[in-house]
Amino acid sequence: MRFRELDDNGIKYTKVKDINKILEKNNLHWLIDSEIEEASIEVKNQTLIWNSGIFFAGNWHYGIFRNGEFYGVWENGIFEGGVFKGVFKSGIKS
Repeated sequence: MRFRELDDNGIKYTKVKDINKILEKNNLHWLIDSEIEEASIEVKNQTLIWNSGIFFAGNWHYGIFRNGEFYGVWENGIFEGGVFKGVFKSGIKS
């Protein structure tokens, strides 16, 4: 399963159709195109916050990665925690 859940301003969604609509509305098309699994995410102020799951492949354009596994291309954002085995281009990795 691609998504476990999406929290959009306190409202939780679990259906892929609903999650994709919210991602599109917030110009996060790049996540829809990425290979992911069991993602638990949030959207706050049009910013993606990744709480858990696996990001297998794709380009991470911007957001906050709190926990999980990352194997893609990191273009920008804040990597706070988890396993990083991808390509880091720009951003903050703590």
